[in-house]
Amino acid sequence: MRRFAVPSVLTIGMAILAITIIGVVVARSPYTHDNLASAAGYTRTNVAYIGETYLFGGMLLKNPEAAQTGNVVGDGGLLFFQYGCASCHGINGQGGAVGKDLRGDSPLKIRTKVRDPSKGMPAYSSNSLSDADMEKLIAFLQASK
Repeated sequence: MRRFAVPSVLTIGMAILAITIIGVVVARSPYTHDNLASAAGYTRTNVAYIGETYLFGGMLLKNPEAAQTGNVVGDGGLLFFQYGCASCHGINGQGGAVGKDLRGDSPLKIRTKVRDPSKGMPAYSSNSLSDADMEKLIAFLQASK
């Protein structure tokens, strides 16, 4: 009888440990905490589905006036980061792991692709990206050739 006691105790101990670990993981899940859903300044990212188009407003600049200096190319460079373009298309629009090289594209092609994108790029309506900001982005890309 003693021969079966040790494996039985180990089996029961492992089961208790597994249940405890699962319980801790479930209890610590962000989906179980009501305070996260209503906390000021906390927003959960929506689930993205392949083939759907999502509007992206960009990230806010700490100082929005920094992109209103009158230097079209410099302002366009700041806006390139603000709207999240650099995360896919590289720092100067040279292309990256996800986005293609934009520096050789015509202004018309850039405008068309930004307003009516394909292949997972977010859509930038004139409400989220003004025509004036679009011109600055194009000037930045043209100067980066």
